[in-house]
Amino acid sequence: MYLTNIMIPKEKCYIAHPKDTIHSALDKLEHHGIDGLPVVADGKYIGMITRYSIFRHYFFKKENVSRDNFIADTLIEEILTLDLHSLNENLVVEESLLNLQDFPILAVVNDEKDFLGVVTRYDVMEQFKSAFGMKQKGVRIAITSVESEGRIKRLSSIIAKYKLNTISFVTFDETDKMYRRMIIKVEKSNNINKFIKYLSKNGFKVLDVTEDN
Repeated sequence: MYLTNIMIPKEKCYIAHPKDTIHSALDKLEHHGIDGLPVVADGKYIGMITRYSIFRHYFFKKENVSRDNFIADTLIEEILTLDLHSLNENLVVEESLLNLQDFPILAVVNDEKDFLGVVTRYDVMEQFKSAFGMKQKGVRIAITSVESEGRIKRLSSIIAKYKLNTISFVTFDETDKMYRRMIIKVEKSNNINKFIKYLSKNGFKVLDVTEDN
């Protein structure tokens, strides 16, 4: 899944212009309850203005300017740093996670730096919640197996054999690459215990079984 699949498109974004005042930016941030404003000129993304960047700039300024005058008279372009953190539209969601560890909101652009929209940390975390089936109640089964060709296909066949409805399926590799960890979440069923016993007797080690309350 690409960022463009989960981003907020530019038509629905609140943005700022480099010639706007800091007062205007703070008003928008406060009024809409958002973490940052993309700064856009002629359709091109320039940078992101946030409360943190505003206050950080003010407190590190050497000029003796009152806070009120700074907010009223300073233009966004005067404090905006070069864009170093925007995300390209061709990135997949997983690749954006490291960037969003440090920034709650980032702009999505194309190769020409045209502003396309924004993606937030919340958006990405919602995708991971979906991948792990956290939005739907069920039974979470963690298993491990020796890495071998057709192992996942074999597991799928066993799930079908016991007529379980799969909510999510996530797989991880162990450090030594000899074992594969898998987490399956299925809807609650009378066949769960039979399924688990069958797994244990057929090359899968069941690590944990947890049912949502």
